[in-house]
Amino acid sequence: MRKIFLFFLAVCFLGSLSQVKASDFEDHLKEVVQQGNKIYLIGYIKPFATAIGTGMGGALFHRGYAKTFPRFDIGISATYVMIPEEDKYFGVSLPGLGDVQAPTVFGPTKTSNPLLIPGTDQNKFIVPVLHANIGLFANFEAMVRFATKDLGDFGRVTIYGGGLKYELSDLIPIPMFPIDFGLQAAYHKLTLGDYLDSGTFSMNVQASGTLPMLPFDIYGGVGYDVSSTTIKTLQLVPGTNLGDVTIDGKNGLRLNAGVSFTLLFLNIHADYNIGTYKSIAGGVMIVF
Repeated sequence: MRKIFLFFLAVCFLGSLSQVKASDFEDHLKEVVQQGNKIYLIGYIKPFATAIGTGMGGALFHRGYAKTFPRFDIGISATYVMIPEEDKYFGVSLPGLGDVQAPTVFGPTKTSNPLLIPGTDQNKFIVPVLHANIGLFANFEAMVRFATKDLGDFGRVTIYGGGLKYELSDLIPIPMFPIDFGLQAAYHKLTLGDYLDSGTFSMNVQASGTLPMLPFDIYGGVGYDVSSTTIKTLQLVPGTNLGDVTIDGKNGLRLNAGVSFTLLFLNIHADYNIGTYKSIAGGVMIVF
């Protein structure tokens, strides 16, 4: 089972980066930092911060109720983030060029001017994690998530995070009410090599219910994500005067709805998310 999990994580990470040479991302960042233009760096990286925030804030839940102690489930979850065309360019004013549309980190790999730094030509960004939900006491449930992969020159990518859910169903004064409700908060961090850190705080209100005569549950929620990415420019270009540059993602309100299927000890779920970036999240869990 461990080998299957690690294989899945590797495929997902490499799938996100398959169109890019391993060192391109870091090389492009070095070029941006060497320009010494903080505004350019922020515009170039902001879509990355938003994509990371969308990915780490996705696939947090697939039901409104909390597990009870000592029940738990463990498996793999992933979020497929769609990069919109409008975030492949950003507006910036450069000496000798005036106001131009420059590629972001997800923009085209070729530019019409050597002063513009190329992107990586990405339409997607996939964030996979190992995921465990652990039932606690008093309607609480803990969540732990982790992933790591060495991508050679690109650096080691590591994601870790966790959260806490509180089931609200007992607060509803209607016996046998068919919908379960929960409130959840989570924090995740991603590191890339020694030059990039990203953090995402997420909170949501979630609900789920069983479809009559069918082995399916439907679930959905309303959430809010706050994300930021810090570039440690001195690790990329020693001697630069930019220092650490923190870029806030454009994340915010998120709506999602999905379907969950459980058969014996196996659960499969998937949901569609509408937010700053649209995404598809899902997972496969072993249920205990």
